Parts: sequence; structure tokens; C-alpha cells
Amino acid sequence: MSNIFSIFEQLASDNSRLAKEAILIKNKNNATLQRVFYLALDPFVQFYIRKIPSYDTKPGNLFSLEEALDNLIVLSDRVATGHSAINHLQFILGSVSKEDAKIIERIIAKDMRCGVSEATVNKIWPKAISTYPVMLASGYDQKLVDKIPFPAYVQLKLDGMRFNAIVKGNTVEFRSRNGKELNIPNPSFAIPFIKMAEHYKADMVFDGELLIADFAGKPVNRQTGNGILSKSIKGTMSETEADNVRATLWDAIPFESFTEGIDREPYNVRLAKLNNAISHVNAQYTQFRHYISSVWNIEVNDIYNAQKIFEKFLSEGQEGTILKSKTGIWEDKRSKEQIKFKGELECELKVVDWEEGTGKNVGRLGALVCESSDGVIRVNVGSGYSDEQRDEYTKKVIGKIVTVKYNARIKDKSGVESLFLPVFIELREDKDQAESSKSIK
Repeated sequence: MSNIFSIFEQLASDNSRLAKEAILIKNKNNATLQRVFYLALDPFVQFYIRKIPSYDTKPGNLFSLEEALDNLIVLSDRVATGHSAINHLQFILGSVSKEDAKIIERIIAKDMRCGVSEATVNKIWPKAISTYPVMLASGYDQKLVDKIPFPAYVQLKLDGMRFNAIVKGNTVEFRSRNGKELNIPNPSFAIPFIKMAEHYKADMVFDGELLIADFAGKPVNRQTGNGILSKSIKGTMSETEADNVRATLWDAIPFESFTEGIDREPYNVRLAKLNNAISHVNAQYTQFRHYISSVWNIEVNDIYNAQKIFEKFLSEGQEGTILKSKTGIWEDKRSKEQIKFKGELECELKVVDWEEGTGKNVGRLGALVCESSDGVIRVNVGSGYSDEQRDEYTKKVIGKIVTVKYNARIKDKSGVESLFLPVFIELREDKDQAESSKSIK
């Protein structure tokens, strides 16, 4: 068995984070292992092939794993594209051992199927994996709210999938908030983003939310919409589904600033430029105007009006609002100048185990055992699943991220922290990092 493949088998066999770290520490000097993780997990390395082609293993193993990895640059640098790229990958896969071919397949899929995150890899090999830049809003905190300068913006908090459209020249890459490639099989959807970048006269990154529209053009419910959008990560979204994808945008950053992790232009200037670009493109290319729109936004002069708008949206069934400083810069971190107002508490946790149910749920899911990224919070989430999810969500979702709704953060008599009345909301294929206990209220 391939040495590298056997290491990944060991990593997949134990769900304990500490056990995985111990395996990696033992193999810390394995340069090929580090390189495999880099190619598989670095968000800025893409291979532009969604489906692994069929192949036959040639006798004699023409390539070692290291030589095969060298040959992947033809795909990542787009020296070969389309059918030429598929043929190249097919040749590589057929020229290595069966175990090494599985390693290559997982690299192409950007999923090593072993439950090891970028954060864990970087803990063993510092800065081995680039962290995908993302600016997140802070949870509600009165001390942060008191520091927001007014007038400020209030924006509607959307219930879809966070995404970026990265435009370089005449090409567009759609990415999730953690850098995973989104395959939206509708060529027309990319055109407005290219035209907006032309308006900026620069390579740009557009930031916003993807939603799925119904036949009347209204967003469908969260679970239905995000279920369809998750298919873009798996590469299984149909052309019909792709035609219903809509983008709501709230920010735009030059690509160079995005990769550097900071753009000091004030938010009111960035937003004005973005709205101008959207208006320009939608006016010039009316056939595409249904694909993109600006986020609902209003200027308020005090916290009282911000609170009233939040309460109004909450009464209408919306998720909440975000209060944003007009002078805030864009930075690759959780911003203290953008504050979430939400009616219910939610968090993202990592599935570390599952428990079989009782009664009618014997033989299928009873509860998912979930943890914060630092392991401080651990909770059994036993409600919120459909019958189909109880049949499907067992070992398959270990290592995945889920959204959980809860009423409060609690401690038992021994001091172990958990969540009160946890309810499963959805599986987050677009995320691979749980929240830390520090960000969970």
C-alpha cells in the first residue's frame, strides 16, 4: 500500500482531532504529505475539473506520486483546458498505482476525506495552506454597537449561501466563503460580473449571497434554496436549477486587495461604486438584469431606528439585519464595524460522531454529536431532521459542518459547556470550519 495513502487511511479511521494531530506530527517530515494537503486544501489552487474521468491503470506505474503531482500543474495553470485537460488527468491517473490514483482523485475533488481541516494542517506546518480571505460580521454585542458611528447603514440579512465572484480578465470563478469552487452551469450568469469588472477597469472580487428564485422570481425557503446551492459544490447542479440562481451583492474589492487581506477604501465609497456598477450593467445588458441586484440598504441616524427596522423585518419572517459603519474598511477578519442583529441564536459546529436513535429511529440517526472548533462546546443535536436525513446522516456527515439553532449556551454541574434546546438547521457544504467557543454567545 502507498505510504501516503496509508496515512490518509489512518487519519480517516479516527474521528478524534487530537488523534489526527498526533498522526500528522508523526509524519511532519514527510514533504510529499505536506504537498498533497497543500494541493487539496489551498483555496487558490484549482484544477477546473469537476468529474473524475474513467481510466485504466497501466502496468508498471509510469509515475511516482511525486511525479504525478508535478504533472498537475498543467491543470492548475490551465495549460490544458476542456477535453485536453480531461485527457491529461486520465493519463496521470492511469500511470500511477491504484492507491496513488485515489490520492490524485481526492486532490482534484479538493477533499481528502479524512476530516483534517486547513487549520489543523497549518498547526503542524505553519502557513502551509493559504487562508481564504473573508470578512465576517460580529455577533450582537452592545459594546460594539456603541462604537458604531452614526449615520450608519442597515442592510437586510439574507438567508442563502455566501459567495464571491472572482473576475480576472474575461474569466469568472465562483467561490464559497471558504474558497470552494461553485459550479453554476449557466454561462449567462457569469456575464454581468465580467461586465461589472470592465466598468471598474480592474480585476475584482464581488461579495454577496446566492439565492434560488421560484417561478415568480421570489427567493425559495432557506433549506430548499441552500440544498440546491450545495449542489454547486458537489458539481451536481442541473442547468434548470442554475437558471434560477440569483446574486445579491453588498461589497466589491479589487482582487489585489482581496489577496492582501485589506482594502482601506471606506465602505460607503465601495458600496456607491458597486451600486453604480450594478445599475450600469443592468441598464446596458437588460437580458441579464434578473441575475444580480444590490442588497436592501438604508441609512439610519441612530440605534433606535436601526432597532425598529430590525424588528420590522423580524415580524415579516426575515432572519435579521446587519448594522454597518459607513467608514469601515474591508479586512480579512471578523469585523467590529459590521454587527449582526438576529432573532434566534445560531452557530456552526463540526460533527464529530453520531448516535443511533430509539423507537422508530432504531437503525438510523438519533442525534449528531457536534463540537465547536476548539472542543469547548459539545452538544448532542437530536431534533430538526427529516426522515430522509435520519436515514442518510450517519457516518457520512462526520467531519462536516452543520448549522444549529439554540436558545442559550449552558454548563452542566461538572462545568462542561453545551447548548440548550439545540435544533438541526442544515448541513453546510460551503463551510469546513466550525465556530470557536469565543464567537458563540
